[in-house]
Amino acid sequence: MSGAISNIFADWVENSKRVVEEREARKQAEWEALSDDEKQKILAEKERREKEWEAQDLQRQHEEKIKRWKARGITKRYLEAEWDNWIADTPEKVKALNAARKPWDTNLFFTGNNGTGKTYLAMCLNKDGAVYRRLPDIFRQVRLDFDSEEKLLEYYGECKLLVIDEIGRQKFSNFELNLFFEIIDRRWNNMVPTTIITNLSTDEFAEMYSLAILDRLRPVVVNFNWESYRT
Repeated sequence: MSGAISNIFADWVENSKRVVEEREARKQAEWEALSDDEKQKILAEKERREKEWEAQDLQRQHEEKIKRWKARGITKRYLEAEWDNWIADTPEKVKALNAARKPWDTNLFFTGNNGTGKTYLAMCLNKDGAVYRRLPDIFRQVRLDFDSEEKLLEYYGECKLLVIDEIGRQKFSNFELNLFFEIIDRRWNNMVPTTIITNLSTDEFAEMYSLAILDRLRPVVVNFNWESYRT
C-alpha cells in the first residue's frame, strides 16, 4: 500500500511539473509572437505598476512611521526634525548637541531660555525611541481618567527613555507635584533615564518642585545659553 501511494504521489508531482512547463512554454511562445512595439508597451506598463506599488508601499511605511512618532509625542511642527539639521555653530551648541545625543544611560537636564532648541533636540530623541511628554499633559491624562492612574504611572515609570518638557513656573497642585515625584521615583527604582526640559536652573527647579526629585535624577546639566533661534 505504501509503495502504491508513493507511486501515485510521484506521478502527481511529475504531472504537475509537466503542466507548469507546458504553461510556461505557451507563455514564452505568446511573448515571442508579439511585435517589438507590443513588447515595449507591456514592459513599460509593468515598470509603471511596479513603481506605483513601490510608491504606495513607501507611503504606507511613512504613514506608519508618523503614527508611531505621534504616539510618542512628536508634534506636527517637528515631524521633519533631524539631528543634522540642528544648527550647532558655536562650541557651546556643539557641546549641547553632543550631550543631548547620549541620554540613554544618564539623566539630562536641558536648561535655557525659550527658543534655544531644547524641544527640537527632544524630538530628535523621540525619533530614536524616546517618549516625549509635556508635564501638564501628563497631569491632564491622569485627571481625565483617574481609573487609569496606575497604568499611566507604570508606563511613564518604565519606558526606556522619558523626555519631560514644559517644566516651568506653573503652579501645580499638591496632587500633581506628588504625581511628578512618583514618576521620577519609579524611574529611579527601575534604573531608566529621564531627560528634563526647563527654563529653570537646578536650584529654581528644586525650590519649585522637589529637591527629592533632583536628588533622584542627579542629572548632567546641559546649558542652552544663547539667543532664541526664533529671533
